[in-house]
Amino acid sequence: MAITVLAFGQAADMTGGAEFRVGDVPDTDALHVLLRDRFPGLQSLTYVLAVDQKTIGGNTPLQPSSVVALLPPFSGG
Repeated sequence: MAITVLAFGQAADMTGGAEFRVGDVPDTDALHVLLRDRFPGLQSLTYVLAVDQKTIGGNTPLQPSSVVALLPPFSGG
């Protein structure tokens, strides 16, 4: 299973691009491990995950059509 990952801000800098695909990730916990192994700089970065345009707070199952976004911290004004 391959999912699409969108990275924004510093996450895009650390991953080398704003969009890429990763495979064999059944859920967001496994995705976190894969991303931190592949891109060690992400370990020190604070970011929030959104799956299919919904911010998540815990482990979430992923589907082959899932789009996951790595969102940097932001504040409203």
